[in-house]
Amino acid sequence: MRTFCTEGPVDPRYNYAVPRTGLLEVGLRKVDEWRYFTLFAPRQSGKTTYFQMLIHQIQAKRANICPIWITFEHYAAPPLDAFLRYFQSELVQETGVQAPTVPDFLELPTFFQNLAQALQKDIVLIIDEVEGLKQLEILNGFLHAIRSMYHKRERHHLRSVILVGVSNITGILQDSASPFNIADQINIPYFTFEETRGLLLQHTHETGQVFEDDVIAAIHDNAAGQPGLINAMARDLVENRCVGAAAITLEKFYQTLDAFLRVYVNKNIANVVNKAKQYPDIMKEILFNGPVSFSTYDDRISFLSTNGVITDEDGRCAIPVPVYKKCLYQTFKPRFINDDEVRYYKDPFVDEAVFLDQDGFLDMERLIDKYAAYVRQRGNIIFSEDKAKEGVYHYNLDAFLASYAGVFGGWVFPEVPEGGGRVDLLVLQGKKRWIIEVKRFLNLRGFESGKHQLAAYLRRSGLNTGYYVVFSDVHPEPSKTRETVDGSEILCWILPVKTPTPACL
Repeated sequence: MRTFCTEGPVDPRYNYAVPRTGLLEVGLRKVDEWRYFTLFAPRQSGKTTYFQMLIHQIQAKRANICPIWITFEHYAAPPLDAFLRYFQSELVQETGVQAPTVPDFLELPTFFQNLAQALQKDIVLIIDEVEGLKQLEILNGFLHAIRSMYHKRERHHLRSVILVGVSNITGILQDSASPFNIADQINIPYFTFEETRGLLLQHTHETGQVFEDDVIAAIHDNAAGQPGLINAMARDLVENRCVGAAAITLEKFYQTLDAFLRVYVNKNIANVVNKAKQYPDIMKEILFNGPVSFSTYDDRISFLSTNGVITDEDGRCAIPVPVYKKCLYQTFKPRFINDDEVRYYKDPFVDEAVFLDQDGFLDMERLIDKYAAYVRQRGNIIFSEDKAKEGVYHYNLDAFLASYAGVFGGWVFPEVPEGGGRVDLLVLQGKKRWIIEVKRFLNLRGFESGKHQLAAYLRRSGLNTGYYVVFSDVHPEPSKTRETVDGSEILCWILPVKTPTPACL
């Protein structure tokens, strides 16, 4: 039985795999056309799987071409003679052909010409982890040598050179005129919904275990199609949560999601978080205040974009993968003094069960009424001194709801894809869901727009009632309303976060 792959390149003999036939045809066509190109994408995006499949395609369909795969992963910063020795050694290992020593970059054309003659084939050179060569002067010289061969590539039989890595070549070299500007790039997009569905159905066809439709959608939406995350979440469901079960349910998926956010150390998520930590100030702006304009000329934004943390979404910085955003939210979320604000959430002499309905589910209206009373008591303290940012509001309500939901086996997830859009908070308990929109009051237009946005989420999610919590530093008194908006019931609380300070007499 095949498995979901999380530990390296996918091998279709042992792992469920997305064939990506169209992308392979693009790569093969570039090789046929003697093109040099790059393949840069964040880790676990499917780069290695792609070029290994491309190698198999070349071997199967182009008998006159020899693909050679090497990696710069462990090169670090060697002197020139050591680099050339490592480089030649790898080529000899991959081809089995002995070749004269390469004394300097000027000898590379003759080296490849002799190697091609010995192989009786044209050469496609694939260099993985190209940024592993930390000696930029040597990398620059090497790429200049490759560029010089490009213009006479048929003479040297170096048909294609493919650079593979996590950083764009312009991000590696501080040379505005990159020596590799003759290359074009193949983008490796994340899985489409249909590709995700096809991957998961391979498991169903081989084992009979069914991924329920809403689970397939939840996996794809939360991973935004990111191949490594899709495989990792699917594997956790199959091997840990649902062993022996006939179906994989949404309830089990949320257990997996919770584990990825709080418990598991996923190398892909950890890499994104570590990159984000290098620029904490702008990450907090993107997460909690925003919007932040996207510009590759801002070194911080360029770095975060190159490493897959953010992307350009209509000219603004956006975090494209919801699981990343949730983990970044947990990493950078606003902290209260001593992290002990939660002690004000509950009366120790009151049983939390008073906030359940007659069926044992959370009474969300009553619970938010309780939160409104808490804000009346504490708002002027916790939202003072320029702390009144939407991120603080969001996290405060999140922490309050989680302190109750957790008692009764529920979860609170921030910024979850739901109903084809994004909601601020999704509360889950068993099969029951509540959608809560959190806003800061800026003006009436934005306030009213938020109601229609919430109604649209509800309609797409098949829910009738939504909860709209609005923090305001301009309303003098709290209010609660209930109205029908676009066919949905909206309960709205306006919560003043500052109480008036008496004037001096």
